[in-house]
Amino acid sequence: MSGPVLGWDVGGANVKVAWVSGVGAAEPRVLEVPFALWRDPQRLPQVLSQAAHSLGLAPSMAVTMTAELADCFATKREGVAFVLDAFRTAFPEVDPQIYGVDGEFRSVQAAKQAPDQVAAANWRASAALVARTFPNALFVDVGSTTTDLIPILSGRVAALGHTDTARLRHGELVYTGVLRTPVSAIVRSVPVGAARCRVAAEHFAISADVYRWLERIGDDEYSCEPPDGRGRSRIEAGARLARMVCADFETIGADGVTAIAEEVARRQTRQIVCGLRQVMRRLGSDVPAVAALAGQGTFLARQAAEACGFEPRDLAGELGAAASRAAPAAAVAYLLAERTGSGSQFFGRRS
Repeated sequence: MSGPVLGWDVGGANVKVAWVSGVGAAEPRVLEVPFALWRDPQRLPQVLSQAAHSLGLAPSMAVTMTAELADCFATKREGVAFVLDAFRTAFPEVDPQIYGVDGEFRSVQAAKQAPDQVAAANWRASAALVARTFPNALFVDVGSTTTDLIPILSGRVAALGHTDTARLRHGELVYTGVLRTPVSAIVRSVPVGAARCRVAAEHFAISADVYRWLERIGDDEYSCEPPDGRGRSRIEAGARLARMVCADFETIGADGVTAIAEEVARRQTRQIVCGLRQVMRRLGSDVPAVAALAGQGTFLARQAAEACGFEPRDLAGELGAAASRAAPAAAVAYLLAERTGSGSQFFGRRS
């Protein structure tokens, strides 16, 4: 098997796909499709088909997923089977290869029989790819919803946890991201004037509003749905932040909104730092000097890594900016290309 490969990372809120040509170091083409799976799961085959046709069809497909956790599924087993059936419906002529937490590819049938091995394995694919270039590093991938903190030692993925639950326990998964995290999950209080004020336990604002107001992301990068269903402009994001203290622009003004946003940003960085330090304590003297950064929130990853004394290295310099933002999709594509002998030149690159 040779030629182009499509790599997929199917999440509950986004579908990401990378097309690699199979000719070595060429930068992949990447597409990100916001898709709230839990609202309309039956549309998944259509979303997959449209995404593939937008990038270009390929005879080989590699798949990883986190969509099995969506609350439209009663169990992860049900979610895994649903996603795999969607691929069969969308691409009846293709035999997708499903990536597992053990670093191995499986057929669709084998994956259905071992759903615990393929559920939420996207972090393992990204880390395996990063290890080719950074054999000793702490991989920090800040996505729209979660943050992965994966140690890589002597070219080996050295994660302690393999399920999401275990990774949460060991600090290798921090459930905070640059777009979709509710502000009330980051802070309990914020400064308002000369005092602190508790925030409302409501879905009034999300992390995307914070970084839109602070101008760290633009309208086009605010790719999830705003909590109030309104626009993605800076002013609209600021109005949502003011609502977190049951206020508005008339009552706290732009300076008040900025104070809220800066506090939330600091606290979110601290959440990632706490996860990093937990991983560092476990590694002891084996803590690497380099942090390899990826994801939509690379700027957050950099702040946290520098706070912990790491030398930050941006994965975009190796994969390209788009592929770095969708590292798991690019990773499974390259890993399958390597296995089939069409992409081994890529892994000859070194920083």
